[in-house]
Amino acid sequence: MSGNVDIEVRVKERARPLWAKERVLTLDVLRGFALLGIMFINVYAFFNPDPRAWFSVPWASIGSAEYSYEVFKIFFIQGKFYTLFAFLFGLGFAMQLASAERRGGSFALRFLWRMMILWLIGAFHLLFIWDGDILHSYAGAGLLLLVCFGIKRLVLDKLVSLLSTTRDKAPRWLMLVLAALLLFGPQLKFGSVVYQQSQIMKAHEAGQPLTKQQQTTVDRNLKQSSPQGRVKHQELLDKTTAVFTDGSYVDTVNHRMSTTSTRLLPGMFWVTLCGIFLVGAYFGRNEYIERAAELRGGFVKLAIAGLIVGVPTSMMFVYASTAKPVDGGMFWLWLSFISKSSSALAFALMYVSIVTLSMLTPAKRWLIHLAPVGRMALSNYLIQSIIGTLVFYGFGLGLMNNISIVIQVGYVVVLFSLQMLFSRWWLARFRFGLAEWMWRSLTYLKLQPLRIKQSAPEMTQKLV
Repeated sequence: MSGNVDIEVRVKERARPLWAKERVLTLDVLRGFALLGIMFINVYAFFNPDPRAWFSVPWASIGSAEYSYEVFKIFFIQGKFYTLFAFLFGLGFAMQLASAERRGGSFALRFLWRMMILWLIGAFHLLFIWDGDILHSYAGAGLLLLVCFGIKRLVLDKLVSLLSTTRDKAPRWLMLVLAALLLFGPQLKFGSVVYQQSQIMKAHEAGQPLTKQQQTTVDRNLKQSSPQGRVKHQELLDKTTAVFTDGSYVDTVNHRMSTTSTRLLPGMFWVTLCGIFLVGAYFGRNEYIERAAELRGGFVKLAIAGLIVGVPTSMMFVYASTAKPVDGGMFWLWLSFISKSSSALAFALMYVSIVTLSMLTPAKRWLIHLAPVGRMALSNYLIQSIIGTLVFYGFGLGLMNNISIVIQVGYVVVLFSLQMLFSRWWLARFRFGLAEWMWRSLTYLKLQPLRIKQSAPEMTQKLV
């Protein structure tokens, strides 16, 4: 009888409303933390007028301080924070799915419509605000995530229920298996292609007979590396530089329309993001963030595992990004890709663990200042892009091509601090950020209540 009472008590504690608030607060803190990390990377992209060469630091022409700072960013930040944000996106998907299951309402069509709206927001952002948009990719990957869960429910769950006498659904760990396949399968395939191309080029250089398909590969590679190909690339870069540094806003939009609109189409990056989403969805379906207090040991182990995997793979990423031996061909590009994906996921999970555990300590009083920024993540992301283009592009203050550490760090610290203050002020008066409100209203095809009408103590409780 005592054991049953203990179980009942634990169940009641697990269902406490306070725990739900703590979970939401931790997620908002994580979103704010992710947005801060993304800013440290995106600010360099604002400096660089060539979107195809973003994050290609001119290592030979910068000083030791700048060199050290950029290596630090590659090791601890680059790739890690958009991965963290993608993880949270997948976790949010699982929470929405669980909520729909409890209500017994329809989920798939509404989520599909929600992703279509996000894609439109991303397309507008990409073409009319800034080239570095990732929202349209999140939307595309979200559709793939919905397909994955549809396959699980309509195929795997039914198959398991027919074949198994002990289970009625496919195990959730299959999400992690599929995530690994989506994350690393395409990159292993790319590595195979790189190896095959290197062998074909060696055969060509040795004068060996080639098949028609092999000769096509040789011709394509020679064309890309030919003086004419390099000249064409430089001409496009010069045009891009001129438009972004001296052109008007209309010139900038027209240039984006002609050079970046194809990025809105499906690509392998959508598959990679979907893999990260699935990892987050696995955490969400198992309510790991909700149960952080009882899973302290698990989060500690996850943080250690993330460190063990992340450090060596991030070292590989730094070397592949900074060294790039000219005789390595595409191999170094492939090594950069796979080491970036591995280190990014490992560090992202480590950051999730550290922040989640810290929210159970007195450090929470400092971390909660990130929560308002996280609650308005979409609005703050768009605001960062608007301000960034006005500061660095030619139709604004024209600070492009200046990569001073002081400017980079100072810009991020000042803007993010202002966003923290603004977000707290805004959420004391309104339920959502403006972009979140618009997205929510379009999702339900009905204007949602925006202004808060409640007492001051209630508003304070909602913020903290």
